[in-house]
Amino acid sequence: MDGGVRPGDQFAGGDQIGLQRTLIVCHEPPFPPTSGGDLRNFGNATAAAAFGPVCLASVVPQTGEAQPVGLDIRLVQLTNETERRAPSLGWRRIRGESRIPLPALARLKGLVRDFRPDTIVVEGIALFKLLAPLRPAVRQLILDMHNVESDLADQLPRKKFWPLFSSGVRPLERRAAAIVDRIWVCSQLDRERLETFVQPAIPIDIVPNGIPRADRMPQTLPLQPAASDRFPLIFFVGHLGYEPNIDAAERLARIILPRIHRTLPAATLVLAGRSPGPPVRALAGLDGVSLVEDPEDTGPLLSAAHLTIVPLAIGGGTRIKILEATAAGVPVIATPLAAEGLDLVENEDILLSDSDEGLADLAVGLCSDQAGMTRLRARAHDSAWSRFGPQAIRDAVRQGLGLDATPR
Repeated sequence: MDGGVRPGDQFAGGDQIGLQRTLIVCHEPPFPPTSGGDLRNFGNATAAAAFGPVCLASVVPQTGEAQPVGLDIRLVQLTNETERRAPSLGWRRIRGESRIPLPALARLKGLVRDFRPDTIVVEGIALFKLLAPLRPAVRQLILDMHNVESDLADQLPRKKFWPLFSSGVRPLERRAAAIVDRIWVCSQLDRERLETFVQPAIPIDIVPNGIPRADRMPQTLPLQPAASDRFPLIFFVGHLGYEPNIDAAERLARIILPRIHRTLPAATLVLAGRSPGPPVRALAGLDGVSLVEDPEDTGPLLSAAHLTIVPLAIGGGTRIKILEATAAGVPVIATPLAAEGLDLVENEDILLSDSDEGLADLAVGLCSDQAGMTRLRARAHDSAWSRFGPQAIRDAVRQGLGLDATPR
């Protein structure tokens, strides 16, 4: 779309003084939040609820009855189990695009009429097919890009696994940018990537991933867990049906942990997350490896961990698992890609290595340096809470909703 009047401008002039009504549309149920996408979606909803009522709608139905307590957030399912295989909206332009049953669109349109949102936030390019139908229905339409997916697509040909996105993803991102009023990204790095190929007129707001479940965590640095007969206990959490996390878990269990065992034979690895398949379940049979499937609360697991290792070799956005660990006082060792966009200071907030062997050696070295471990966890804890705590995310969401006139 060329410059000038954007598609939603006919709604301009609405009430900017009263409460802001925000509808967030996502693919998977965002509550209770357990992995990256739903943690971001629910975190943004929690922040937006500071400014008015929020409705969180998911294409995939929620399996339980859990509801958020003490927040002006309403959960809505756009399909039921019997409709998951109903005829779908349009055809998929890229392999990562979500299948959207037609009943979901009908319910979404009804929800918009009833809820009357000032802003609709759509989760990612995977829900591209919803943008055009929603465009005429709302004053402000926002695309929340958890990742710059075309950047992921550029990484994928170098890998042998997960050909999720086709070469059509960047044109699709351009088309999406021409429909919406604003785009949210996780980091300055993602904004710079996006600015290379979308029109300059569209605002691109940095809405960082926040500390997950921050309301349940003490902001003071917790005591470090004592050494035990399983020292060190290494923790890795993530969506275990997501190929980059599957790859990371396999390398942790098959390469990194055995190398650590040469020096620290009692070391253990705890893998935790949603939807593990047979490849991840098989890892639990290896020496020193255990698996916690679909944990309701990762807090106790983090409290017991001596460190977390995040060996991601592919990905985008920012890593909520790193924020969660640093906020809980758990030292983090990771690949540079895993920490990309967080601007954590190497050797002060985080330890980094590009290789599995290097990650293992850093873990061994840290476990033999109690003073160094104490400094690392304290500095990272302070950085996490000051830059990614609830107030920082509320400020970013307020700005991203256009409620703050200060420059981005």
